[in-house]
Amino acid sequence: MMSTLKVFTLNCWGLPLPLLCKHHQERIAAIGDYLKVQDYDMVVLEEVWVKSDFQELKQKLVRVLPFSHYFYSGTIGSGLCVFSKHQIIETSYHQFHLNGHAHKIHHGDWFGGKGVGLCKIHVLEGALDINLYCTHLHAEYNPECDEYEAHRLAQTFELCQFVRLMYIAENRVTRKDCWAEKNLSEIECKESGGTCMVPGNIYTGDVAQSSSPFGVRIDYIMYRTSANVSATVADCSIGIGKVPQTNIDYSDHEAVFTSISLTKNPVSQQEVRNSTLTKDLRDVFQQSLNVLDNGLAQCQREERFFQIVVFILSLILYVLNNYLDVSEYSSNILLVFMFSMTKLLVGMAIGFCFWTAWILKRSEYHGLTACKEDLLKLLAL
Repeated sequence: MMSTLKVFTLNCWGLPLPLLCKHHQERIAAIGDYLKVQDYDMVVLEEVWVKSDFQELKQKLVRVLPFSHYFYSGTIGSGLCVFSKHQIIETSYHQFHLNGHAHKIHHGDWFGGKGVGLCKIHVLEGALDINLYCTHLHAEYNPECDEYEAHRLAQTFELCQFVRLMYIAENRVTRKDCWAEKNLSEIECKESGGTCMVPGNIYTGDVAQSSSPFGVRIDYIMYRTSANVSATVADCSIGIGKVPQTNIDYSDHEAVFTSISLTKNPVSQQEVRNSTLTKDLRDVFQQSLNVLDNGLAQCQREERFFQIVVFILSLILYVLNNYLDVSEYSSNILLVFMFSMTKLLVGMAIGFCFWTAWILKRSEYHGLTACKEDLLKLLAL
């Protein structure tokens, strides 16, 4: 039995910030208008942060993609949602242990509760179940000094472990990249595979374009099959052009589409369990350990910094309470108010730094350590 599965994914750039996220409403509406006239089997969208945007898309796509699911997580939601032509029978979500820093409010990743979502979907009229995984890792805000490299590495490892452990028979088969399957040359992949900061996209800045003239490829569709199913990438393309009758793009990212031919073999073969790591994989794990060690060292430095700040601010508050008396200036309402506000702000700063040092940084340290211990166990095989 053979069937073709058409999968589409797009990072929608749906931040609810009009000044930073340009043409938000127009682009979300255009994405819905585009998808409702296509013939995709599964659509995975990222950065749909506003719940009303999901509801709008759901209403527009109900005829062509009647099954849908939004993965709720964190304070503002994961931003991940799935639309499917086929029945979604089960869903699950695993939140990553590390999600950036809560005090970096302007980055916001911590508040999204990022993780990996799973939809189990019936295809081939129920003859085949597919596990569809979707994720959105921590952003890289500064390539020259990437403070979140260890977090993103830990998220990637946690994602791989989640997918692997959800799969019953482990044989360490590498998941295949659809775009690389159709563009075997590394030069082709580099020059024509950009999905973000690509030239021609109106949301690509001059600095980004000069640093990455071909754009960067950070949006992927990958797949793997069990022993009784064969799969071939029939097509894979990037980008869907401009919004009709406008000069705006659908997002600051480019969409990725793939068509995969599936064949269910008549005889089910038992998969071979192989727990041996290849040399290349061992080298990758060793490099990952170095990144995690750097992340742990950075975490400890930041923890000590906030602890020192707590100590200094506590001394300042002690001095303000015990050695400065403004009662004789009680007639000066402004002075008394400013003094009271200063003590209040210092007290709040102490609470914030204490929370960051002894709670958030401890959690971050434990998350990095857990990832390191898991890697060491794999290297011991």
